[in-house]
Amino acid sequence: MQSTRPVGLSLCTSTSGPPCVVALSGTLDAHSQVEAERFFQSLVATGATRVVLDCSQLDFISSAGIRAFILLIKLVRPIGGAVSICAAKPHVRQMLEFTGLQTLLALSDSVEQGCAALAQERSPN
Repeated sequence: MQSTRPVGLSLCTSTSGPPCVVALSGTLDAHSQVEAERFFQSLVATGATRVVLDCSQLDFISSAGIRAFILLIKLVRPIGGAVSICAAKPHVRQMLEFTGLQTLLALSDSVEQGCAALAQERSPN
């Protein structure tokens, strides 16, 4: 299990198998964006290509946080990967939908649905 705790944000991965599930809690904003991006880069560098972001404990996301998610998408797509965001609180989900992020990844109501969405998604090959 890999974890990090930038200012106001906690990221923790589950190594139970593909896809990789990352639990986010706290606030993903300009203060925690860089550390989140480093975490995502490290995750992909260690072989994660299909990533489920469990946002059930994410209290706030800003446009900087959205950029961190977009970076993750840009990292995994070229290697046949995909990202799913699941269990977001209503105000976080509203921000994700407002930005149009759901056109780049799956938004699901639970971790199980997020994993299933990635299992159904085809590789771009």
